[in-house]
Amino acid sequence: MTETLMKTLTLLACIFLGACGSIPRIPVEGEFFGEPVKTTVDSEIARYYLENYLAENNDNTEMAKKISALYSQNKQSIPSREELRIISHKYSVDFAALFLADRLLNYKCNVEINRAFSRHLNTETTVNADIASYRVLFVPGWDYVETGYFTGSDFARPRELADEFGLENYFVNLPPTGGVEENAAVLAADIARHMLSNKKIILVGASSAGPAIHLALSNRFSERKHGDIAAWLNLGGILQGSPIVDHYQTWYRYWLLTLATWHKGWDKEAILSMGTKQSRKRYARLQIDPDILVINYIGIPLSGQISRYSGENYPILRSEGPNDGLTLLTDAIAPSSLTIVAMGSDHFFAEDPRIDQKTVALMKLLVTYLEKGLERKCSGFASQEAR
Repeated sequence: MTETLMKTLTLLACIFLGACGSIPRIPVEGEFFGEPVKTTVDSEIARYYLENYLAENNDNTEMAKKISALYSQNKQSIPSREELRIISHKYSVDFAALFLADRLLNYKCNVEINRAFSRHLNTETTVNADIASYRVLFVPGWDYVETGYFTGSDFARPRELADEFGLENYFVNLPPTGGVEENAAVLAADIARHMLSNKKIILVGASSAGPAIHLALSNRFSERKHGDIAAWLNLGGILQGSPIVDHYQTWYRYWLLTLATWHKGWDKEAILSMGTKQSRKRYARLQIDPDILVINYIGIPLSGQISRYSGENYPILRSEGPNDGLTLLTDAIAPSSLTIVAMGSDHFFAEDPRIDQKTVALMKLLVTYLEKGLERKCSGFASQEAR
């Protein structure tokens, strides 16, 4: 969704409907998987979890017992959307976000890929691969023509970095404010044209491009040549929709959505296609070729790390659990995929001061995994969210 639309809607809701509230700001300083964290959190147990429990300094017996009991209950699995909502209500949203990040990073399918990403990011690494055999298609996010230059949804900078890296790349000209089904049809036709090159295709999409890619891969290519579509890099895709869209479908807010779409000249149905009702129903029926490498890159922010573009939406979603300012965190994870955790980032990755280095690290990682045929499936998570 476009930042300008959501910011306008949320501002109006705050003024007329009292939709915004304050979040506790408790200072915290610690280390999370080798990376320093200095920010604020919304509860004492979130502060204790980061500063003490994860550092194995469990001096607060009462809190330590509560957290240990949660780990015993969760076992080795990744908590589902509903489980995270319950944890958020029982403890806090920041605690649930940290717990999810810890579970994702320790999950057997994700351990090696996060280590590999860290190596590419923090050390000088070389890639021995036939880069010329790959072609990257960048699939933009919502309203990329008008707002992409400051949100990053137009992929202008990543395309420059791909050129420097030596990866042949193209931009998919989706309808800037199209719905999921329309965008999937346009993308499918574009992919078909690029298949004629006999190169392996890597799809890279952000935000609203995620569900369009998922639908296109599921519906359009059952008869494709083996190996044409090699990978999909899902950058915070709203695969199971945005509850922000749902928020503005209740009768006393719907007029705000109607007013905003009328003013911008947008198709309201295109926006509604990204609500959770349609998106979760669509997500549940989609299935893509198991040979396609799917990697999620998801931001997991704490409440003190929300960027300027997510600040109005993040509080609205807190009642549903940890979120990135536009979607619930587990709803951005594709089925049978691997997940890289961007701790401290929200939905707008371009706000990350190290985003250029991370973009290059992701390119190296993708090509390495494709060339070496490393373990690339993580089937345990999808079944939880499909229930």
